[in-house]
Amino acid sequence: MNNIVKTNYFVNELMCEKNIEQAIDCEINLPDYCGDISRVLQCFAFPNITSSSVMAERISIEGTTLVRLLYVSEGEIFSYEQNCPFSAQVDISCTSVGAALELSTSLQYVNCRAASSRRAEVHGAFVINAKLTSCNKKEVIDKINDDNMQIRRDTITACSASGNAYSLINVNQVVDIGTAKSQIKSILRNVAFADIIETKQVYNKILVKGELIIKTLYKSEDETLESIENNLPFSQILDVEGVDEDSTVDLKAELTSLEIAVKPTALGNMSLMDIEAVIMVNACSYNCIDFPVLKDAYSTVCESKCSFRNVEVDRIISSVSESFVHSFNINLNGSIIKAIDVWCEQIKSTSKYENGELCFSGSLSGFVLYEDNNNELKLKEEKSEYCFKKSFSDITNAKCSPSVKITGCDYTLTENGVDIRVKIKISAVIFEKCNEKVVEDIVLGDSPLKKSSSLIIYYAKAGDELWDIARHFGTTVDKIMAENDLESDTINNSEPLMIWS
Repeated sequence: MNNIVKTNYFVNELMCEKNIEQAIDCEINLPDYCGDISRVLQCFAFPNITSSSVMAERISIEGTTLVRLLYVSEGEIFSYEQNCPFSAQVDISCTSVGAALELSTSLQYVNCRAASSRRAEVHGAFVINAKLTSCNKKEVIDKINDDNMQIRRDTITACSASGNAYSLINVNQVVDIGTAKSQIKSILRNVAFADIIETKQVYNKILVKGELIIKTLYKSEDETLESIENNLPFSQILDVEGVDEDSTVDLKAELTSLEIAVKPTALGNMSLMDIEAVIMVNACSYNCIDFPVLKDAYSTVCESKCSFRNVEVDRIISSVSESFVHSFNINLNGSIIKAIDVWCEQIKSTSKYENGELCFSGSLSGFVLYEDNNNELKLKEEKSEYCFKKSFSDITNAKCSPSVKITGCDYTLTENGVDIRVKIKISAVIFEKCNEKVVEDIVLGDSPLKKSSSLIIYYAKAGDELWDIARHFGTTVDKIMAENDLESDTINNSEPLMIWS
């Protein structure tokens, strides 16, 4: 038909999702200030993405894997860290401008072998998940400019990605631990995460304020182990095209690198921590729009036939930023004398909607560094599964890409081991994926409708819609309502209707 008027709408479409396996192969040669390796306690690997770019045919990714070796030398615990760079490329076939790239890493395994007292060989693997989403323009029929056509229109509410951006934030600060803490001999372990505290949106810009929380375990000059926590503020203005005060913004902040060097004060005390960190902040803004669509149509003068298609759109349900506590036990068979350090690290996280609930689930590893009955240093690892559920009513399909972080960990010694309580924070924008049936095309026949000039009495049932009745008799809803003094286009009670066809 030449009288069809179309309108545009925008939909978020997954262009590609690929997993790329990366190998971890490095050799650690201990510097002179580290003791010889008597026994390896554990080797850890933390892959971090530092930069990425999307081109017409590929995604380029750069990053570093922090390898941490925890070992014992003549009864004394040592830790050594080394950064191993990596790069990856993902072949794609996406020509969309402004596609949003979401990257995440998942450690598969890491093994370490002491080749000598001064050298260790590390082998492992991790997976990079690359997800590319694009906001693409589509067309739907809005209306038909023909007096003989009866149309049923509706308005669909949908959200689309209006802009995305990422920024690297450098956090550099020298912290004095003061005289209340023992002087630092060496750092054994750092646990850190970036937490977004406040955001403010203006036209095409987002102001982000947050904190970098660092928990450090160190060995003092008298060979005791102590811990200290530092909270460092950060802020950044992100340029995000299309964002405004009414936009919903999905913000993620991830620590990509952390280096802490111990330095002396002017008096020679080893109590200064020179902290250098890089935080990657990703922002994706969504704007809600209403657009008209044609749900049905028919002609009052000739035969007509509509073809339909499904329009798939996303709708924002809500935003989640909640913390919960997950508890589990590490059994040491009663062999523990003293817990030196207890911490947790996240392995993976997923989200799944089922039976009206969105379940955020995943696994983490708990670690206990302790002295056993023989005064020997031991490290025990235990994996644990967690699940946090959020209920949503009146929806059929919820989805999200959550940010899951371990924000705290405490423990209680028991007769046989350690009870661990992990505080986990989940942040996410929740979407509902909806399908709407709309008219794709309409074909008019050559033959006119067969009509009579007689009055027809039609016995309508409760719940019948006048649209279906009018279509059947080749008339209009307005005529039926006028002839029968009806105020609603749905029949409330069974009644006869007068229809002139």
